[in-house]
Amino acid sequence: MKRLAFPLLGLMMTAALFADGINYDGTNLTLNNEFTRTQCGTMYKSVMPETSGLACSRTTPGYLWAHGDENLGSNRKIVAIQPDGTLKMTVTINSGSNNRDDWEDIATGIYNNTNYVFIGAIGDNDLAFKDNYYIYYFEEPAITSGTVSQSVNYIRFGYPDNQAHNTETLMYDNIEQMFYIVDKVKDGICHLYKLPFRTDYGTAKQTLTEVCALGNGGKFNFCTGGDITPDGKWMAIKSKKYVLLWERQGSESLSATALRRPQQIAAYQEEKQGESLAWLDATTFYTTSDQTSDQPIYKYVRTLTTTALETVTGNPSPLTHKILRNGQLLILRGDHTYTLQGQEVQ
Repeated sequence: MKRLAFPLLGLMMTAALFADGINYDGTNLTLNNEFTRTQCGTMYKSVMPETSGLACSRTTPGYLWAHGDENLGSNRKIVAIQPDGTLKMTVTINSGSNNRDDWEDIATGIYNNTNYVFIGAIGDNDLAFKDNYYIYYFEEPAITSGTVSQSVNYIRFGYPDNQAHNTETLMYDNIEQMFYIVDKVKDGICHLYKLPFRTDYGTAKQTLTEVCALGNGGKFNFCTGGDITPDGKWMAIKSKKYVLLWERQGSESLSATALRRPQQIAAYQEEKQGESLAWLDATTFYTTSDQTSDQPIYKYVRTLTTTALETVTGNPSPLTHKILRNGQLLILRGDHTYTLQGQEVQ
């Protein structure tokens, strides 16, 4: 079998090391240049005005769940859309007498081998609710067409300081079966919190556990969204201006991951009211913006530049490549395909 002349592992990241990102904790972050950004669709105001949250379906892969910023009456719903923005199905939400209307994020995840949808009624612009923040949850339905009604359960929670917090980021980790929540702080430091997902909490208030501060508040504050990959490998948290990326090492807790310095995704461009981020898999995520007009849906895909591949292979001939959804990199040169370690597989 043929072998590449130069080892790739350890060199493939060099392109990301030439520039610095924002000041996160006293020093600048490394810019991650592996992602490309394209517009894949449009979030139509006729489908969902002021989109505040996105999550990828796990029951029906290839679709996105979205919800809006106003959630009273007929707007108390989520919609299933294709990545191009086409409406597929509407789900009206019946939460009984619990009618917190400030929905700020949505997530999907697995618990006891069942797919769930989680809606975060966690916003509090006026800091008025204190102990009355909610996560609505229900088993994820198959995405078909038309409009269906869905009753939901809920988890009520508060914060360890017993104070009100305005929050726009709800994430779910499949590995720990844990919610991770980031408060939104305009002038100051945002903090990461966690809460295990259980279906037997009842109506009693649960208290989040604080994990850590995120940065120093100088550049990365006002957090507006985030998500964790289905395999638990990557956590991305965004503000309107930046998206930061944390990589889980081995079987560690995500709390341990969050203590390390993240990278900054260079391809992300500021979205004026960018509040939504959803991972499709370990290589691809979507974003869109919360506006009263039609807004682009952007797709970010992890790739490597041809220049970087030419550098590590020592060959200036044209190269193409792709990253499989299981994270394996295949490099194509002529009639041959190589894995990350250089072994010919074709």
